[in-house]
Amino acid sequence: MNRNHRMSKKDKLNWLADIADGLRPLDARASKIVLRLLDDPDAMVRAEAVSCLWHTADPMWIEELLTKAQRDPDLDVRTRALSTLGHYIVDAEIEMFNDLDNEERALSDGDVQRVVDFLFDTAQNPQLSVDERRYAIEALAFLDDPEVDELIDWSYSQTDPRYRASALFAMGRSGNLRWSDLVLAELHSANREVQYEAVRASGELGLQEATEDLIRLVRGRGVDKALRLRAIYSLGEAGDDRAYPVLEELCHARDRDVREAAREAAEEWLMSSMAEHFDLETEEDDLFLEADNPALNSYARNMWDNVLGTFSLN
Repeated sequence: MNRNHRMSKKDKLNWLADIADGLRPLDARASKIVLRLLDDPDAMVRAEAVSCLWHTADPMWIEELLTKAQRDPDLDVRTRALSTLGHYIVDAEIEMFNDLDNEERALSDGDVQRVVDFLFDTAQNPQLSVDERRYAIEALAFLDDPEVDELIDWSYSQTDPRYRASALFAMGRSGNLRWSDLVLAELHSANREVQYEAVRASGELGLQEATEDLIRLVRGRGVDKALRLRAIYSLGEAGDDRAYPVLEELCHARDRDVREAAREAAEEWLMSSMAEHFDLETEEDDLFLEADNPALNSYARNMWDNVLGTFSLN
Protein backbone atom coordinates (compact mmCIF):
# COMPACT_ATOMS: atom_id res chain seq x y z
CA MET A 1 0.00 0.00 0.00
CA ASN A 2 2.98 2.35 0.33
CA ARG A 3 3.10 2.45 -3.45
CA ASN A 4 -0.55 3.28 -4.02
CA HIS A 5 0.21 4.85 -7.43
CA ARG A 6 0.78 1.30 -8.69
CA MET A 7 -2.55 0.03 -7.38
CA SER A 8 -5.39 -0.49 -9.79
CA LYS A 9 -8.50 1.65 -9.49
CA LYS A 10 -10.41 -1.38 -8.19
CA ASP A 11 -7.78 -2.02 -5.51
CA LYS A 12 -7.92 1.59 -4.37
CA LEU A 13 -11.70 1.62 -4.18
CA ASN A 14 -11.84 -1.66 -2.28
CA TRP A 15 -9.19 -0.53 0.19
CA LEU A 16 -10.93 2.80 0.78
CA ALA A 17 -14.33 1.10 1.12
CA ASP A 18 -12.93 -1.06 3.92
CA ILE A 19 -11.98 2.08 5.84
CA ALA A 20 -15.29 3.81 5.12
CA ASP A 21 -17.15 0.72 6.35
CA GLY A 22 -15.05 0.47 9.50
CA LEU A 23 -13.29 -2.74 8.47
CA ARG A 24 -9.87 -1.04 8.57
CA PRO A 25 -8.73 1.59 11.08
CA LEU A 26 -7.89 5.08 9.91
CA ASP A 27 -4.55 4.96 11.69
CA ALA A 28 -1.44 7.03 10.95
CA ARG A 29 -0.34 4.81 8.06
CA ALA A 30 -3.80 4.67 6.50
CA SER A 31 -4.19 8.44 6.93
CA LYS A 32 -1.11 9.06 4.80
CA ILE A 33 -2.51 6.91 2.01
CA VAL A 34 -5.96 8.51 2.20
CA LEU A 35 -4.32 11.92 2.03
CA ARG A 36 -2.60 10.95 -1.23
CA LEU A 37 -5.73 9.38 -2.67
CA LEU A 38 -7.67 12.59 -2.03
CA ASP A 39 -5.70 13.94 -5.00
CA ASP A 40 -5.99 10.84 -7.16
CA PRO A 41 -6.61 11.53 -10.88
CA ASP A 42 -9.79 9.44 -10.76
CA ALA A 43 -12.86 11.22 -9.32
CA MET A 44 -14.37 7.98 -7.98
CA VAL A 45 -11.24 7.32 -5.95
CA ARG A 46 -11.23 10.88 -4.58
CA ALA A 47 -14.90 10.59 -3.64
CA GLU A 48 -14.31 7.33 -1.79
CA ALA A 49 -11.32 8.85 -0.02
CA VAL A 50 -13.54 11.67 1.23
CA SER A 51 -16.05 9.12 2.50
CA CYS A 52 -13.31 7.61 4.69
CA LEU A 53 -13.28 10.81 6.74
CA TRP A 54 -16.89 10.66 7.87
CA HIS A 55 -16.08 8.81 11.09
CA THR A 56 -13.21 10.99 12.26
CA ALA A 57 -13.35 14.27 14.15
CA ASP A 58 -9.65 14.97 13.80
CA PRO A 59 -9.31 18.68 12.95
CA MET A 60 -6.33 17.88 10.70
CA TRP A 61 -8.82 16.96 7.96
CA ILE A 62 -10.82 20.19 8.02
CA GLU A 63 -8.53 22.02 5.61
CA GLU A 64 -8.53 19.07 3.21
CA LEU A 65 -12.32 18.87 3.23
CA LEU A 66 -12.73 22.61 2.74
CA THR A 67 -10.38 22.44 -0.23
CA LYS A 68 -12.24 19.50 -1.75
CA ALA A 69 -15.61 21.17 -1.22
CA GLN A 70 -14.45 24.34 -2.95
CA ARG A 71 -12.03 23.29 -5.65
CA ASP A 72 -12.47 19.70 -6.71
CA PRO A 73 -13.63 19.57 -10.35
CA ASP A 74 -16.07 16.72 -9.65
CA LEU A 75 -19.48 17.54 -8.15
CA ASP A 76 -19.77 14.24 -6.30
CA VAL A 77 -16.47 14.85 -4.53
CA ARG A 78 -17.52 18.38 -3.56
CA THR A 79 -20.89 17.29 -2.17
CA ARG A 80 -19.38 14.40 -0.20
CA ALA A 81 -16.91 16.82 1.33
CA LEU A 82 -19.77 19.13 2.32
CA SER A 83 -21.66 16.27 3.96
CA THR A 84 -18.56 15.12 5.81
CA LEU A 85 -17.95 18.60 7.19
CA GLY A 86 -21.32 18.30 8.89
CA HIS A 87 -19.89 15.56 11.07
CA TYR A 88 -17.68 18.12 12.81
CA ILE A 89 -20.81 19.96 13.88
CA VAL A 90 -22.23 16.72 15.25
CA ASP A 91 -19.13 16.01 17.29
CA ALA A 92 -19.01 19.57 18.60
CA GLU A 93 -22.65 19.36 19.69
CA ILE A 94 -21.97 16.05 21.44
CA GLU A 95 -18.97 17.51 23.25
CA MET A 96 -21.07 20.45 24.42
CA PHE A 97 -23.86 18.13 25.53
CA ASN A 98 -21.34 16.13 27.56
CA ASP A 99 -20.18 19.42 29.10
CA LEU A 100 -16.53 18.78 28.39
CA ASP A 101 -13.94 21.34 29.39
CA ASN A 102 -12.18 23.19 26.59
CA GLU A 103 -8.98 21.23 27.05
CA GLU A 104 -10.91 17.95 26.74
CA ARG A 105 -12.52 18.83 23.45
CA ALA A 106 -11.09 17.50 20.20
CA LEU A 107 -12.38 20.53 18.30
CA SER A 108 -11.72 24.15 19.17
CA ASP A 109 -14.44 26.78 18.89
CA GLY A 110 -12.45 28.26 16.02
CA ASP A 111 -12.44 24.97 14.11
CA VAL A 112 -16.18 24.57 14.46
CA GLN A 113 -16.93 28.19 13.58
CA ARG A 114 -14.81 27.92 10.45
CA VAL A 115 -16.83 24.90 9.29
CA VAL A 116 -20.15 26.54 10.15
CA ASP A 117 -19.30 29.78 8.36
CA PHE A 118 -18.19 27.90 5.26
CA LEU A 119 -21.38 25.83 5.14
CA PHE A 120 -23.56 28.93 5.59
CA ASP A 121 -21.70 30.70 2.79
CA THR A 122 -22.13 27.68 0.53
CA ALA A 123 -25.84 27.27 1.30
CA GLN A 124 -26.54 30.93 0.52
CA ASN A 125 -24.39 31.25 -2.61
CA PRO A 126 -26.67 31.50 -5.69
CA GLN A 127 -23.69 30.93 -7.98
CA LEU A 128 -23.29 27.34 -6.78
CA SER A 129 -25.18 24.26 -7.94
CA VAL A 130 -28.39 23.07 -6.33
CA ASP A 131 -26.62 19.99 -4.97
CA GLU A 132 -23.83 21.96 -3.33
CA ARG A 133 -26.28 24.33 -1.64
CA ARG A 134 -28.64 21.62 -0.45
CA TYR A 135 -25.90 19.38 0.91
CA ALA A 136 -24.57 22.35 2.87
CA ILE A 137 -28.04 22.83 4.36
CA GLU A 138 -28.20 19.16 5.29
CA ALA A 139 -24.80 19.41 6.98
CA LEU A 140 -25.95 22.43 8.99
CA ALA A 141 -29.07 20.63 10.20
CA PHE A 142 -27.14 19.24 13.15
CA LEU A 143 -26.74 22.80 14.48
CA ASP A 144 -29.38 24.20 16.82
CA ASP A 145 -29.61 27.71 15.42
CA PRO A 146 -32.53 29.91 14.26
CA GLU A 147 -30.61 30.79 11.09
CA VAL A 148 -30.44 27.10 10.21
CA ASP A 149 -34.21 26.88 10.70
CA GLU A 150 -34.61 29.75 8.26
CA LEU A 151 -32.46 27.95 5.71
CA ILE A 152 -34.55 24.80 6.08
CA ASP A 153 -37.76 26.78 5.61
CA TRP A 154 -36.27 28.45 2.53
CA SER A 155 -35.19 25.11 1.09
CA TYR A 156 -38.64 23.62 1.60
CA SER A 157 -40.28 26.58 -0.16
CA GLN A 158 -38.30 26.06 -3.39
CA THR A 159 -39.99 24.52 -6.41
CA ASP A 160 -37.05 22.21 -7.14
CA PRO A 161 -37.90 18.88 -5.42
CA ARG A 162 -34.22 18.35 -4.63
CA TYR A 163 -34.33 21.32 -2.27
CA ARG A 164 -37.54 20.04 -0.71
CA ALA A 165 -36.04 16.58 -0.17
CA SER A 166 -33.02 18.08 1.55
CA ALA A 167 -35.28 20.26 3.68
CA LEU A 168 -37.10 17.17 4.90
CA PHE A 169 -33.80 15.42 5.59
CA ALA A 170 -32.72 18.44 7.63
CA MET A 171 -36.05 18.58 9.48
CA GLY A 172 -35.60 15.03 10.67
CA ARG A 173 -31.95 15.47 11.54
CA SER A 174 -32.68 18.63 13.55
CA GLY A 175 -35.05 16.82 15.91
CA ASN A 176 -37.33 19.87 15.94
CA LEU A 177 -41.03 18.98 16.08
CA ARG A 178 -42.06 22.32 14.60
CA TRP A 179 -41.98 20.67 11.16
CA SER A 180 -44.14 17.68 12.08
CA ASP A 181 -47.13 18.67 9.95
CA LEU A 182 -44.99 19.21 6.86
CA VAL A 183 -43.27 15.86 7.30
CA LEU A 184 -46.60 14.05 7.72
CA ALA A 185 -48.02 15.72 4.62
CA GLU A 186 -45.04 14.74 2.46
CA LEU A 187 -45.51 11.06 3.31
CA HIS A 188 -47.98 11.20 0.41
CA SER A 189 -45.70 13.08 -1.98
CA ALA A 190 -45.72 11.97 -5.61
CA ASN A 191 -41.97 12.63 -5.75
CA ARG A 192 -40.08 9.52 -4.68
CA GLU A 193 -37.08 11.33 -3.18
CA VAL A 194 -39.30 13.73 -1.24
CA GLN A 195 -41.44 10.87 0.06
CA TYR A 196 -38.36 8.88 1.07
CA GLU A 197 -36.97 11.77 3.11
CA ALA A 198 -40.39 12.34 4.73
CA VAL A 199 -40.40 8.68 5.78
CA ARG A 200 -36.90 9.05 7.21
CA ALA A 201 -37.81 12.27 9.04
CA SER A 202 -40.98 10.79 10.54
CA GLY A 203 -38.84 8.15 12.22
CA GLU A 204 -36.10 10.50 13.37
CA LEU A 205 -38.70 12.85 14.86
CA GLY A 206 -40.52 9.95 16.51
CA LEU A 207 -43.85 10.85 14.89
CA GLN A 208 -46.30 8.20 16.03
CA GLU A 209 -48.93 9.99 13.94
CA ALA A 210 -47.09 8.58 10.91
CA THR A 211 -47.61 4.96 11.97
CA GLU A 212 -50.58 4.16 9.73
CA ASP A 213 -48.90 5.69 6.67
CA LEU A 214 -45.69 3.80 7.42
CA ILE A 215 -47.57 0.52 7.78
CA ARG A 216 -49.28 1.23 4.48
CA LEU A 217 -45.90 1.65 2.79
CA VAL A 218 -44.47 -1.43 4.47
CA ARG A 219 -47.36 -3.63 3.36
CA GLY A 220 -48.22 -1.99 0.07
CA ARG A 221 -47.74 -3.81 -3.22
CA GLY A 222 -45.41 -2.26 -5.73
CA VAL A 223 -43.70 -0.06 -3.15
CA ASP A 224 -40.07 0.66 -4.01
CA LYS A 225 -37.85 -1.62 -1.94
CA ALA A 226 -35.59 1.13 -0.62
CA LEU A 227 -38.65 3.10 0.49
CA ARG A 228 -40.15 0.02 2.11
CA LEU A 229 -36.97 -0.73 4.06
CA ARG A 230 -36.74 2.86 5.24
CA ALA A 231 -40.40 2.74 6.33
CA ILE A 232 -39.71 -0.43 8.33
CA TYR A 233 -36.92 1.23 10.26
CA SER A 234 -38.94 4.40 10.80
CA LEU A 235 -41.70 2.29 12.36
CA GLY A 236 -39.18 1.16 14.95
CA GLU A 237 -37.95 4.70 15.58
CA ALA A 238 -41.46 6.14 15.98
CA GLY A 239 -42.16 3.59 18.70
CA ASP A 240 -45.93 3.29 18.37
CA ASP A 241 -47.46 0.15 19.93
CA ARG A 242 -49.19 -0.61 16.63
CA ALA A 243 -45.81 -1.05 14.97
CA TYR A 244 -44.54 -3.98 17.01
CA PRO A 245 -46.85 -6.72 15.64
CA VAL A 246 -46.04 -5.58 12.10
CA LEU A 247 -42.32 -5.67 12.76
CA GLU A 248 -42.54 -9.08 14.38
CA GLU A 249 -44.42 -10.37 11.36
CA LEU A 250 -41.78 -8.99 9.00
CA CYS A 251 -39.06 -10.79 10.94
CA HIS A 252 -40.39 -13.92 9.19
CA ALA A 253 -40.46 -12.38 5.70
CA ARG A 254 -38.94 -14.32 2.81
CA ASP A 255 -36.79 -11.37 1.77
CA ARG A 256 -33.51 -11.33 3.70
CA ASP A 257 -33.22 -7.53 3.55
CA VAL A 258 -36.71 -7.14 4.95
CA ARG A 259 -35.97 -9.58 7.79
CA GLU A 260 -32.79 -7.74 8.74
CA ALA A 261 -34.47 -4.33 8.56
CA ALA A 262 -37.35 -5.60 10.70
CA ARG A 263 -34.98 -6.98 13.31
CA GLU A 264 -33.10 -3.69 13.58
CA ALA A 265 -36.38 -1.79 13.72
CA ALA A 266 -37.74 -4.08 16.43
CA GLU A 267 -34.62 -3.48 18.50
CA GLU A 268 -35.06 0.26 18.00
CA TRP A 269 -38.74 -0.01 18.95
CA LEU A 270 -37.87 -1.92 22.12
CA MET A 271 -35.30 0.64 23.22
CA SER A 272 -37.68 3.49 22.45
CA SER A 273 -40.46 1.84 24.43
CA MET A 274 -38.20 1.09 27.36
CA ALA A 275 -37.05 4.70 27.48
CA GLU A 276 -40.65 5.75 28.01
CA HIS A 277 -41.18 3.33 30.88
CA PHE A 278 -37.94 3.59 32.83
CA ASP A 279 -36.23 6.40 34.66
CA LEU A 280 -33.23 7.38 32.53
CA GLU A 281 -31.10 7.47 35.68
CA THR A 282 -31.67 3.76 36.30
CA GLU A 283 -28.40 1.88 36.26
CA GLU A 284 -28.21 -0.07 33.01
CA ASP A 285 -26.70 -3.14 34.70
CA ASP A 286 -29.48 -3.22 37.28
CA LEU A 287 -32.08 -2.95 34.54
CA PHE A 288 -30.91 -5.90 32.49
CA LEU A 289 -29.59 -8.16 35.23
CA GLU A 290 -32.86 -8.28 37.13
CA ALA A 291 -34.49 -11.20 35.35
CA ASP A 292 -37.61 -10.92 37.51
CA ASN A 293 -38.09 -7.24 36.76
CA PRO A 294 -41.89 -7.03 36.13
CA ALA A 295 -41.51 -4.07 33.79
CA LEU A 296 -39.17 -6.03 31.52
CA ASN A 297 -41.46 -9.04 31.59
CA SER A 298 -44.36 -6.92 30.38
CA TYR A 299 -42.81 -6.70 26.90
CA ALA A 300 -43.49 -9.23 24.22
CA ARG A 301 -40.57 -11.65 24.27
CA ASN A 302 -41.39 -14.17 21.57
CA MET A 303 -39.30 -12.45 18.89
CA TRP A 304 -36.24 -13.13 21.03
CA ASP A 305 -37.12 -16.78 21.63
CA ASN A 306 -35.26 -19.08 19.25
CA VAL A 307 -33.36 -16.34 17.48
CA LEU A 308 -31.95 -18.68 14.84
CA GLY A 309 -35.43 -19.79 13.88
CA THR A 310 -36.90 -16.32 13.68
CA PHE A 311 -34.03 -14.57 11.94
CA SER A 312 -32.53 -17.38 9.90
CA LEU A 313 -30.84 -16.11 6.76
CA ASN A 314 -31.57 -19.34 4.93
